[in-house]
Amino acid sequence: MKQMQQMNHNDEIDLKQVFGIIKKYKISIILITLLFFIGSGIFAYYKQNVYASHATIEVLEDTNKLSSTDFMMKAFGGTTDNIDNEIAVLQSRYIVDKALQTLNLSTRYYSYNKLHKKTELYKNSPFIVTNMTLMDPIYYKTFELIPLDANKFKLIIKPLSLFSIKGILVKAGVQQLKEDEKIKYEAVHKFGEKITTPWFSFTIDKLANLEADKYTFNFVPKKVLYDVFSSGLSVSLASELGSIIDLDYQDTVSLRAKEILNAIAQAYIDEGIKEKTKTAELTLGFIDSQLNSINTKLTASEVNLKNYKMQNNVISLKNRLALDTEKVASYDAEQQKVQTEINILTNLQHYMDQNSDLAGLTIGTINFVDKNLASLVRQLQELTNKRNLLLVDYTELHPEVIKLTRSITDIKRSIKLTLSSSLRQLKQRNRDLKKMIARYNSSLDSLPRKEKALAELSRPLKVNESVYEYLLQKKAETAILKSSTIADARILDAAREEPVPVKPKRKLIVIVGIILGFILGIAQAFFREFLINTVQNAEEIERYTSLPMYGVVPYNKDKMTKNIYMEAFRNIRTNLQFLPGNENNKVISITSSVSGEGKTTVAASLAEVLARGNKKVILLDLDMRKASVHQKFNLTNNIGMSNYLTMQNSLDEVTKETDVFGLEVITTGPLPPNPSELILSEMFTNLLEELRQKYDYIIIDTPPAGLVTDATIIMNYSDITFFVIRAKYTRKEFVKNIDRIAKEHSQNRIGLILNATIIGSEYGYGYGASYAYGYGNAQYYKDRG
Repeated sequence: MKQMQQMNHNDEIDLKQVFGIIKKYKISIILITLLFFIGSGIFAYYKQNVYASHATIEVLEDTNKLSSTDFMMKAFGGTTDNIDNEIAVLQSRYIVDKALQTLNLSTRYYSYNKLHKKTELYKNSPFIVTNMTLMDPIYYKTFELIPLDANKFKLIIKPLSLFSIKGILVKAGVQQLKEDEKIKYEAVHKFGEKITTPWFSFTIDKLANLEADKYTFNFVPKKVLYDVFSSGLSVSLASELGSIIDLDYQDTVSLRAKEILNAIAQAYIDEGIKEKTKTAELTLGFIDSQLNSINTKLTASEVNLKNYKMQNNVISLKNRLALDTEKVASYDAEQQKVQTEINILTNLQHYMDQNSDLAGLTIGTINFVDKNLASLVRQLQELTNKRNLLLVDYTELHPEVIKLTRSITDIKRSIKLTLSSSLRQLKQRNRDLKKMIARYNSSLDSLPRKEKALAELSRPLKVNESVYEYLLQKKAETAILKSSTIADARILDAAREEPVPVKPKRKLIVIVGIILGFILGIAQAFFREFLINTVQNAEEIERYTSLPMYGVVPYNKDKMTKNIYMEAFRNIRTNLQFLPGNENNKVISITSSVSGEGKTTVAASLAEVLARGNKKVILLDLDMRKASVHQKFNLTNNIGMSNYLTMQNSLDEVTKETDVFGLEVITTGPLPPNPSELILSEMFTNLLEELRQKYDYIIIDTPPAGLVTDATIIMNYSDITFFVIRAKYTRKEFVKNIDRIAKEHSQNRIGLILNATIIGSEYGYGYGASYAYGYGNAQYYKDRG
């Protein structure tokens, strides 16, 4: 329980120390907090507004896909609906750049208010730059336009500043100026005037009154618009199981955010329509080429049949002949369709053999002989698209790219095997049809000559008529599909202009600035406190030593503090009177760790106060390396302690009276070469015994205990030893060393006196503490045994 009470006491002291440090450095903490408050306010003011715009797109299923039984349409098929792919397409450089090219984003206009705050104007600019011819070095250069009156303005291009980092490097000869950094221009022009220089040529037209004091504009190359504006785009799926895509765009101009987002959405829709229309056009082209060929054959067949009938007066075929002829024509027509399929797959196989990059392979739902062929081609398309999108941001050594490359290679191999299998089956079917046609041809060969010739002329006519009707039907279907082509997506919510910015959160910035400033202010306070290596007050002494403190002496700097100064020594006198065994505490030595801590002054003042309390006191100056007590009382130092200890003079001869009644002094006398040996002599022991009989108190001013051994020797002859600690002068490690000395000399009573504190909060604590320590000393010595 006692230990827990001690821990609670330590915690209370630590908390008090924290608040004490904060109070000590409150001015710097307030100044740093105020500085950060002002800085964050300025930052929040000059930070440009960021506006957000939102749009949604729904990805639809393609209801106009061609029938899976149409082998020609499948040869020019489309893509599958993959939401992840659609999101990647929306974010692709191709779509975004295509959208940005439709907007006038190459010229950017800015205005500045009286506080030099920059605002981008976009389409709200009161002037516009037209008829531009720009050289490459002029891009990104800042043009300053300063209105002079309603018709004139000054146009300025500033060169690279010599005070910038690069300017300093150039001046030092480390770097060289580029061509664009050397450009300098300043001239007065009129609105509407053609401005021509070796670097640029344009006209500035006035649209409205120029109210700002300064405007700027610059030019951005169209080829880098994607790099400048794409970072504000964000595309995500509205829900995991849905097909609605959210598009968000953030920009410093609300109108531009809206227009860019709508342009991206429209470019995506238009591209979808374009791809579907392109597929239909390819199909129509293929059908038209086939129709032209069949039409030529059909016309020739009709002419040949007509001429033969007229020349041989043949009206029609007989029943069996007509039946065989129709069978041959039917098998012949089917054989031509199979041959067409063989041609398409052969061309596809040739394309795959000749091209290592199959990104141009656009077959969607092939379903000839092998049902897996369409699925494999779709997988190839998807993986190729994903790989191409990844290559925009990564290299071919990226793990995902390597994985996709391996998958694409495997699918290509599967497609080639499937194509070979399909071609074998189709060729076998073609051979079977040829056999059937040959059999019927043999039957027709047995007919009479005229019927046979008529059958041979009728057969190609029927075949060509069948194929021609088939192609006309497919052409009509494809034309209807093309005319009704719609995109596979639609815009649900178009982007709108939002007048309220989403960033910056100015109040939050200021609040964070205040908090950060306060934290840094606290940190600098503790850091400054950490750098202080001297004790500042009584509280710090408590943390470094367990020795009791007998008094806190203020810094005596003028007459106003004289009374307080003397009252502090009266408190020490009172504390001495209440010590256990007070009647035996006659020999009091005063020492310190190093010189300059005020031990001589404390010894002289304590001796004076004790004497004024009707006590007979003698002050001994045993600092026989640096005599100073005689100066405090304006005494001569011609003879003293060194003379007595060497038996040159008697005690009465070296004892000097002072102006204070009851106080006598023995000065050092001439400084001896061996003060330690003199103190260890029997003469010094006898001197103390004799003085104990004649005086109530013997005050000894010793040398600093941290520098020489004299003080340690004298401590063994003393009833009580006071270590003087000077505020803001004594180092903290010296205080810890005092505690070590006290443990080594546990038979002696050792106490502390804090000297030269500044009157104020510190002294207020010390003044009261002196009484508390005095009355508590009995318990301290009781604990020590």
